[in-house]
Amino acid sequence: MPRTEESLDAILAAVLAGRGTSRGARDTGFDTRPLPPLPEWAATTVHRVKVSLHGAKPPVWRRLEVPSDLPLSVLHEGLQTAFGWFDCHPHLFETACGEAGDPAHDDLWARRVDESAVALAQVAPSVKDTIGYVYDFGDQWRHDIVVEAVLPAAPGVRYPRCTAARGVAPEEDSGGVRAFNGRHPNGHAISPAELTRQLTGLAGIVVPAPSPMPVRLPGRRRRIPGRCPRRLQAAG
Repeated sequence: MPRTEESLDAILAAVLAGRGTSRGARDTGFDTRPLPPLPEWAATTVHRVKVSLHGAKPPVWRRLEVPSDLPLSVLHEGLQTAFGWFDCHPHLFETACGEAGDPAHDDLWARRVDESAVALAQVAPSVKDTIGYVYDFGDQWRHDIVVEAVLPAAPGVRYPRCTAARGVAPEEDSGGVRAFNGRHPNGHAISPAELTRQLTGLAGIVVPAPSPMPVRLPGRRRRIPGRCPRRLQAAG
């Protein structure tokens, strides 16, 4: 019979070799694929995303426009601001290319790439693509991030910005979504303009492509000269 320390080493090696979903994460149902290179169009486009607090009743969501090439580390800061969190706990992103997070929060079970090296357009390049954002592995605040549109950046506009919002977000350390749903939160109406003002520290101007030729974006039909493109209507 092998010595005890050898048995422990073997068990640890087996666990590390077969470790799966890390703490704070769930089985996303994604077939993990390699991280693709950043598309060229991402430098001059913005993603319109709807970020919903998973399971919240009444619904809590924010509609944001962010640069397509925004690193997930900066998106994390924007989400913290948009939902009124204070970045007191670890977090992670769940994507089709695996999990991404802050290396400072990695532990023995973590299997994540550095979120600062991953851009939104790499893991969610097209309309209807979805990624997850988990904040506070104790309370398990999950956010569903759905791409509603990929649009050319408007001249002179600073991104990220909030264009619509609903619901007062939970407080820190308040017990998770079940506890939140059992209460009737009170608070002021959510002002997209005020959230945009709070995002000012992250905002920068995305310069549109100088080419007069239309740019083909994922999830959009090629623009035909002489015809007006259809307006994409946001989901409620």
